[in-house]
Amino acid sequence: MTEHARVEAAWGRIEEWLSRYAPLSHSLLREPATPEQIEQTEQAIGVALPLAMRALYLIHDGVRGADLDELGEQPFAPRGEDDPWHRQANAVDFMPNGQAWLPLEHVITAHGGPLPALYDQENLPYVPVTASAKYAMMDGTYLDPATGLLGTWVDAQESISLDVGLAEWLEDGATALTEARPTRILGMCPYMTPTGDGLTWFDPDPTYEQDGWRPVTA
Repeated sequence: MTEHARVEAAWGRIEEWLSRYAPLSHSLLREPATPEQIEQTEQAIGVALPLAMRALYLIHDGVRGADLDELGEQPFAPRGEDDPWHRQANAVDFMPNGQAWLPLEHVITAHGGPLPALYDQENLPYVPVTASAKYAMMDGTYLDPATGLLGTWVDAQESISLDVGLAEWLEDGATALTEARPTRILGMCPYMTPTGDGLTWFDPDPTYEQDGWRPVTA
């Protein structure tokens, strides 16, 4: 099976799970990107997207809420966990590393912001894939088209290669969801949001449960 076919199959498993068990996270998925939008992104960042990544964006153009401002103004005094803004904010970082899938417009922004700042270099041959909405996109994951491998960045720290490609990462996440276990690659556990309709991922830590988050169960 080709890399892009593996990506499509793995994402299909994740999206099926989201639609059944985390409908709020599923509702944040955007419409598919068009080939023209992909080409415009490639021109803007000066990097061609690998076929596997193009395949993913032709399914969805990331998520709404990768920049939390897209969810509207954050309430000054929320009613609680069922406040609509906070429910969505809790549900947006649902990719298998606990981050949000970047829409193409944010791929351009992240490529021009956090990544060059790490390397003190303007034109980097990397493509951002996810970033933490909760932490204002100051940490994220990128794909190196030259190697096909993913890497991570964190503000003011060295990037780290994950030594896996996009397909393997998504397959690991899909299996972790369906088997209700930590991911093999990052060791992160899937958790349901306090309102029970969204998904995120945390390092294993029982203190999250004190705040109302619940581990996914088989």
